[in-house]
Amino acid sequence: MEKSPDRSAEKGKLLYEEKVPRSLRPRRKFSGRIWAFFEALARIFGMAFVFYAVYLAALTDLGDMDNLIALGVCIFGAGVIFYATEVMTPRYVRNVMPMKVYKGGVEVYSSRLERLLGRPSFMPRQAIRGVQLHRMKVMVEGKAKSLPVELTFVLDSGKKVLMGRRNALELDAITGILARDLGIKEL
Repeated sequence: MEKSPDRSAEKGKLLYEEKVPRSLRPRRKFSGRIWAFFEALARIFGMAFVFYAVYLAALTDLGDMDNLIALGVCIFGAGVIFYATEVMTPRYVRNVMPMKVYKGGVEVYSSRLERLLGRPSFMPRQAIRGVQLHRMKVMVEGKAKSLPVELTFVLDSGKKVLMGRRNALELDAITGILARDLGIKEL
């Protein structure tokens, strides 16, 4: 997938790429294509639940308690599968994918659904109102320091992009670059 020339011009120079610690990286045996296969399989089951629920609602007698229970199970199953594949998985992936800070903004992982709903993976610095940080006392070289451990981008539109828990030293470096080079401050 090639990037358009105007898109790379919008990003500008790469200022920092987060290094994801080995402990946070996904396991080799259940990642990449294998994970994508199971996600696709779950989506197929979710769609099967949806189609069966439509069938039950449209073509069966919902006065029969068995059909009504089956309809409830189908709706619940489709909702759980949708939530797992379209909400929980992107949050996990965003947590383990490196954040890239460019002169023109920040690039983070976005799922297809998030992009469809208007949250692209690249957020220009003008679209970011600020960041919310959760800090903790962390031991660094034998001294306790209050460092950020979780980051949330707050966009001008009011949407929040949860980045999850990250390496405290990496996050401290990133927030310094965001404030110094991009003018994105902590809210």
